[in-house]
Amino acid sequence: MNKLKEKFGKYFQFKNTTNGTDYFLRGLATLLFVIPIGLFIGVGVALITTNAVLAGLLVGLGVLGIIPMIWFSLATTYKRINAFFPNKAGFLTVLTFVLSFVLEGFNPNNGAMDIEQFVNPFTSPIYVVLLLVSLVWSFYLLFGNSKIEKHIG
Repeated sequence: MNKLKEKFGKYFQFKNTTNGTDYFLRGLATLLFVIPIGLFIGVGVALITTNAVLAGLLVGLGVLGIIPMIWFSLATTYKRINAFFPNKAGFLTVLTFVLSFVLEGFNPNNGAMDIEQFVNPFTSPIYVVLLLVSLVWSFYLLFGNSKIEKHIG
């Protein structure tokens, strides 16, 4: 267990910094979490009629897999923000995730849609503003140059 912690622990710690390329690659690495989560939940749901105990165990394991995925994503975002704003990285990380949840809440494509929303999903001006803020912030984190020469995280 200590070898795993030594090898992979730095990816889950909220310290140090990361560059834009590593930030992008870590975003893609989230798929390494999504695939097994989907498999566990999918197989569990498929087995619900034949073996409820095994199905519940598999779905539970899949749901528990969401915790390290979110932790990894938070740590990655923290490290990238820490490269730009070292004194406010925690606060800005929380704001980034709150913005993503609020943006999803204002998304007109959630829930029941009428034909107007399907044709033009940008009917809500609040959604458009939040989407633009989110895109600008995401592109800044991805393509911005920090003053740090060597990133450790």
